[in-house]
Amino acid sequence: MNTVGIFLPPPSNAVEMFEKAKEAEGFKEEISILISRNEKERKEILKESIAIIASSISSEDLELAKNLKLIQVPFVGVDTFDVKELTRKGVALANVHSNAVTVAEYAFGLLLSLAKDFVRSDRDLRKGYWHGWMGKEFNIEVQGKIVCIIGLGSIGKKIAEFAKAFGMHVIGVKRNPQSYPNVDEVYGTEDLLKAVEKSHFIISVLPLTDETKGLIDKNVFNAMKDKYFINVGRGAVVNEEDLFVALKTHILRGAAIDTWWNYPEKPMQFAYPSKYPFFAIDNIVMTAHAGGFSAESVKRSWEDSARNIVRLLMGKPLENIIKEAGY
Repeated sequence: MNTVGIFLPPPSNAVEMFEKAKEAEGFKEEISILISRNEKERKEILKESIAIIASSISSEDLELAKNLKLIQVPFVGVDTFDVKELTRKGVALANVHSNAVTVAEYAFGLLLSLAKDFVRSDRDLRKGYWHGWMGKEFNIEVQGKIVCIIGLGSIGKKIAEFAKAFGMHVIGVKRNPQSYPNVDEVYGTEDLLKAVEKSHFIISVLPLTDETKGLIDKNVFNAMKDKYFINVGRGAVVNEEDLFVALKTHILRGAAIDTWWNYPEKPMQFAYPSKYPFFAIDNIVMTAHAGGFSAESVKRSWEDSARNIVRLLMGKPLENIIKEAGY
């Protein structure tokens, strides 16, 4: 039986998405789609499913899932999974890169918000305080400036495309450097400080892995003296305290952060995003991990997830399989 379990709130047309995926791939068999609404249903669905759409799975749940061949994640981040354990169990883990445009647009919007001082200007003008020419405070042109993109996956490459459209010089940092379209220079991670020192704006798009956790620390921030830092990758790749100190002491000219260290346990629950009072300093733009969340990207992500599951059922090669390195 081609049973697929869904353990995340699905779009209202999820069944239709699977039908379209079947048609696109030429799959004629029926697919039973089961949506988990409580713990009892979850356990029963796990026992039956050959594939699930989920954001995490416990070791206990994995023991129940004797037929499971694929965990499909309908977004990019997979740091909640133990890839080595899944590999031992013979379960593939796949994500989607369908939000690359959305996140890249967001990242570049954050870059412009820092360069043009939109947030502070809006906040202060509401109180009657004027910046800009009246306060003899210049904003910054991005044309001709250097942007360093740490992480050249699908999102990083799209950011590079946007940066070139604005006339910027693009530096990329990649574990295994090679040439990329729209990237003028590529450095290995061992040359991260060198790449950062040359740049005016630094954007992290890094996934969270054992290698990247805490990678961006005080040594990296010291190399960012009077520069701007943007994070749309994972929060924990950045040392929380070191970022706060770098902003508080104005080592960094400014930062725009979309991904954090602390999240609400439930949707819309009150929670500060850090144990440090970033809200009390004025050289940071704070957003609530919203960079990848557009109607278009969510639709594409679920469509691509459905198609990958259909490919599994047909015995075709899967897309975006996560390796033990975590990406």
